[in-house]
Amino acid sequence: MGNFNQAVKRISAIDWSCIGNKQARSHVHLSKEYLRRSSIFLQYYPGACRYPFIIISNSITQTQANVDGLKILQKIDNSYVRDIAKSYLELNALIDEGNQIAIDNKDLFEPAIKLYERGGHFFIRSGYLNVAGATDLLSLANRVEREPLDISDETLDALDNGDID
Repeated sequence: MGNFNQAVKRISAIDWSCIGNKQARSHVHLSKEYLRRSSIFLQYYPGACRYPFIIISNSITQTQANVDGLKILQKIDNSYVRDIAKSYLELNALIDEGNQIAIDNKDLFEPAIKLYERGGHFFIRSGYLNVAGATDLLSLANRVEREPLDISDETLDALDNGDID
């Protein structure tokens, strides 16, 4: 349960009361990369999900871990944010259980979790993704063909400091 325990620690370290109180360029960057990754994933494992809010238990399979019983998830007020956090935990539990689909998609939620760690979040309104004051049409089209974005801390910090565009 190494991956799962690390994921629980990571989720537990986030100050969920401050999510969305800060706007930064890195938030837009991370959201775009999460949309790209979730678009690719949903092409192969659609499940019963509302794009881009992937529900791992619907798309892959249920884990043996009791993710629903974790108190940390109760601290997350926003249901969409909670769904992503829960799916991140489920994915890591499935990795520990040896599920090959989960292993192959281990970095699926990394942009979203980094977004939360940096105090950001996104929301959906009228078919548009809203993040840090920017909007993007919520569509699967063209996202799978986009190049991956660098989401290293160095790049994200440089974006926030205005050192790069």
